[in-house]
Amino acid sequence: MEKGCTEALGQIEKMHYDSSLLNEGYTDITKYGICFYKKECLAVKGD
Repeated sequence: MEKGCTEALGQIEKMHYDSSLLNEGYTDITKYGICFYKKECLAVKGD
């Protein structure tokens, strides 16, 4: 599940999902990678 969270954080960077927030002037953006497996969930905070 940790690998899935890491991949999710990588996708945020690769796809520039934060660009619209940056364009609006936000500077403090917290990114989370979240992975689900059956009834379990893991969330990892990114940089």
